[in-house]
Amino acid sequence: MRNLEYALYALLVVYLFKIYDSALILGSFSEYEEHVIPATFKPIGILTLVLYCSLPLFTLISFIHRKRYIGQYNFENYNDNLNIWQ
Repeated sequence: MRNLEYALYALLVVYLFKIYDSALILGSFSEYEEHVIPATFKPIGILTLVLYCSLPLFTLISFIHRKRYIGQYNFENYNDNLNIWQ
């Protein structure tokens, strides 16, 4: 579980990049008014941006839940608890 949480810390950076990228694309909508852009571009873009913004929020909430229900990682006696047959 600890490795999964560390991977999610790295994914937070990807989430932030995707939020920035989506906001940049959605913000450039007015620059391309002469082009044929479907009417659903802006609503789907806003929905995508909202969903991308919810990903870091849910990730941070999962970190809080893990800390509340499982507790801190104890690295002191990590090697003592490796034998699962005891």
